[in-house]
Amino acid sequence: MAEEKFNVAEFEKKYVARLQDRSLDWNVLKFQEEIDPRYKRAQMRYIGRGATANNDSNVIAAEHFTLSTMVLPAGCIGPLHLHDDVEEVFFILKGSVKALIQEVGKDEVHEIRLNERDCISSPPGVYRGIHNDGDEEALMLVMLGAVKPNLPTYVEGSPLEELRIQRAKEREAIINGNK
Repeated sequence: MAEEKFNVAEFEKKYVARLQDRSLDWNVLKFQEEIDPRYKRAQMRYIGRGATANNDSNVIAAEHFTLSTMVLPAGCIGPLHLHDDVEEVFFILKGSVKALIQEVGKDEVHEIRLNERDCISSPPGVYRGIHNDGDEEALMLVMLGAVKPNLPTYVEGSPLEELRIQRAKEREAIINGNK
């Protein structure tokens, strides 16, 4: 039996994601923005669908993690949320932001300043968020440690947590190809 020759064109088609082929998705987190306009931000997916599981055929299929970039307009907030199954990494590519960390069952929200090329890794079970408290847009890379992370939860009793419960059924339909 003859050995198949490596096809670099097929490899590139399957494993290379180019900026010119991506677009900013300002709608992926629109459900958050509808609760608070400060939650407006955009995602650009590269590897995997992420926790939102949006049907994006233009991504590299995830095998072990997801990777995207996020545009954080001046003043925006990525609300506190918790992933129970994966760590999440925020790597600041441009700008300066505050990472928000809160222990489950505690009221205090800790703020950690992150500047360009700083990184924070939040383990499963810790609330995390982000706040661009500056006057300029920031850009960060986001990585989740699973192919299909569980949908994040929000602080108990918050409007976002109530909405999450409602959206969980929609997410399952997307993952199962029913949408």
